[in-house]
Amino acid sequence: MQNQSKKILITGGFGNLGSWLTKYFCELEYDVYVLSKNKHDILTQHNFTLISCDITNPEECKEKINNISFDYVIHAASMNDMFVDNYANLALEVNTKGTRNILAAIDKSHLKNFVYLSTFHVYGASEGLITEESPTLSRHDYATTHLFAEYYVKQFHYTDKLPYTIIRLTNSYGCPIDKKSSKWYLILNDLARMAIEQHQIVLKGNGRASRDFIWMGTVCEVLEKICRLPTAPNDIFNLSGEQSFSTLEIANFVKQAAQEALDVNLQISINEEDHTMASDLRVSSSKLKKIIDFKAKSMFIQEAKGVFQLLGHKQ
Repeated sequence: MQNQSKKILITGGFGNLGSWLTKYFCELEYDVYVLSKNKHDILTQHNFTLISCDITNPEECKEKINNISFDYVIHAASMNDMFVDNYANLALEVNTKGTRNILAAIDKSHLKNFVYLSTFHVYGASEGLITEESPTLSRHDYATTHLFAEYYVKQFHYTDKLPYTIIRLTNSYGCPIDKKSSKWYLILNDLARMAIEQHQIVLKGNGRASRDFIWMGTVCEVLEKICRLPTAPNDIFNLSGEQSFSTLEIANFVKQAAQEALDVNLQISINEEDHTMASDLRVSSSKLKKIIDFKAKSMFIQEAKGVFQLLGHKQ
């Protein structure tokens, strides 16, 4: 197949989005290498090479990946769970220093593109239109450590001629690959599991809170198209669904999924005491669409059904 000789390294390839990427590129018959600190018993039906490596250890990174010539790297390894103890230090070690360790260790002689998955949180905005020209204003450690890592990517472009693409991603969603996922707090996963376990959906707020969401299947498609560009753009791009959905809208998607898949009519309740007004935040992907063609899809209902199935409820 045409992609069999294309070596791609996916760091954090067993993570929430990383596992989707691993599955996607394996199915396209890329020569996939997954870098992970821990071995997992997921995606065992797919053919990939596991590199067991702690990205916070620079010597281990050099030992494990310096002698492999990759065509592409998708750096998805990240410390995202801001609620954990000592998050600030963990995020700095993984998101910032870990990124530098990978950048220093990889063989750049045949590398066509280093794709870094950053976050739209670097803008620190809660309303208005966000483009790549918008000022950055990190408001928490998650954003700050990713923005710092972006500077490292650009530094290695200057010093080592690293070909790169920085993607500032909005809120990606999709059914977890594994039931033991740590990402059940994400809104679609949380509401779909609540629907199964409690036979109702209870929102903590008034349901008006609105965010931009993009399906992880679209993210996979976009990143593969970026890898296939003739040359790396050496630039920063937003990747968004370009459409915001409120918490109540997502709850209704889950309700529809339960009606269609399980023949269950769920009740949705909101917090009537919450009078918070929704803010209008729009994240533009128009710059990215100038170099690749893609269209974001709304897959909330299908992914909610996927959660039902993952949790053992037959459709």
